[in-house]
Amino acid sequence: MTDMNPTNQQILHYARHFLQCRGYNGFSYKDISQKLGIKNASIHHYYPKKEDLVAALLEEGRKNFATSIAQIVESGGSAREQLQYYFNRALQEFDEGKCICPPGSVIIGFEELPEEVKNQNLLLLDHILDWITNVLRTGLEKGEFNFSDPVEAHAEEVVETLMGARLLSSIKGRKTLVRAISSIKSGLGWKD
Repeated sequence: MTDMNPTNQQILHYARHFLQCRGYNGFSYKDISQKLGIKNASIHHYYPKKEDLVAALLEEGRKNFATSIAQIVESGGSAREQLQYYFNRALQEFDEGKCICPPGSVIIGFEELPEEVKNQNLLLLDHILDWITNVLRTGLEKGEFNFSDPVEAHAEEVVETLMGARLLSSIKGRKTLVRAISSIKSGLGWKD
């Protein structure tokens, strides 16, 4: 990744916000430069092309997610606590105006996207699915969850439901996301 000085950090901050609010095709370097009061050329210095910027964001997202999960696991977090972290993160991002989850932000027009963006998105999505699969398997083994579907299929259902709910909540409100999380928990046999 490129130099992480304050300007680069601000570029990534606004790019992440625009990406999760508007999707890949919904923002440009001009949007970022206007927020920061800099020229587009300053952004091109760090990220010559938009695909470089978005690929870096997706890679950073995957690494940050892995770090957060590792901290929960190291602190002895149960399967429920780990999954609750995922739900809380979705709710927090919604409250920040980021209705689209990072992997969902580049799904529209996916086949036309640059290869590096597609690759980073698939890595992030696979990372999330692998982690949720492991969390569900562990929770099932320890009696935290109770469901009969194959674990891999249930993990996909969790991701699909939350991803769809995040999109729908952008027009229907936070209650849509809250209901989806309750539905996921119910499907897992999770009783609070």
